[in-house]
Amino acid sequence: MKRIARDLAIALVTSIGSQALAASSDAPPPPYIEVTAESETRVMPDLAQLDFGVMTRADTAGSATQQNAARMKAVLAAVRAALGAGTQIGTGTFNVRAEYSQAREGGEPRITGYVATNIVRLETSELGRVGDVIDVAIKSGANQVQRMAFGLSDAAAPRRSALREAVLKAQSEAEAIAAALKLTLGPVQSVVDQEMGPARPFAQDAVLMRAQVAAATPVEPGMVSVRARVVLRVLIARQP
Repeated sequence: MKRIARDLAIALVTSIGSQALAASSDAPPPPYIEVTAESETRVMPDLAQLDFGVMTRADTAGSATQQNAARMKAVLAAVRAALGAGTQIGTGTFNVRAEYSQAREGGEPRITGYVATNIVRLETSELGRVGDVIDVAIKSGANQVQRMAFGLSDAAAPRRSALREAVLKAQSEAEAIAAALKLTLGPVQSVVDQEMGPARPFAQDAVLMRAQVAAATPVEPGMVSVRARVVLRVLIARQP
């Protein structure tokens, strides 16, 4: 008799526990307002990148490469002398390709020569001298200036500023929504920082430059854009 009573008690407790678990799992999630907000901080750059180099043509691939190497050596020496030992220059792209004549009807195109191209990327903090670098490079033999970009050596501080602005904007929008619906906001449930990538540099494409420059090349750095995006979720206080 005692064993039957004990088994009945265990079954009753198990049943009550199962019902409570089912009730809690079926409970709706707390209501909330979720807002996505972005902010952008624009700052002056402190770093410049310049892609420039030499393109040469010759009857053979070897001759095109040799001519290119000689001219590029002179260009790099002149640029380093102009900017000093702290200049960072690295190889960007190097390629040799064949040039073909236009095929006549029924014929095959034939090789008319070879083109060698060597493009390097220069990085400097002397933004005011980028125009001088272009002039020096061209006068010493460069005939390609493909891209200029101005960026930041460290984007952490402006990104934090953009992040703060994004959070405040999201909070203000959540409050506006709650006020329109006559709701009372509760605590913040979560905030997610959605990475938007590195700072967006101010970049310019440059055209093929002539070997001689009549006047100094003017260069004006633009502003660099640093962006942040957050997703803010705020609980709605249960109304009495």
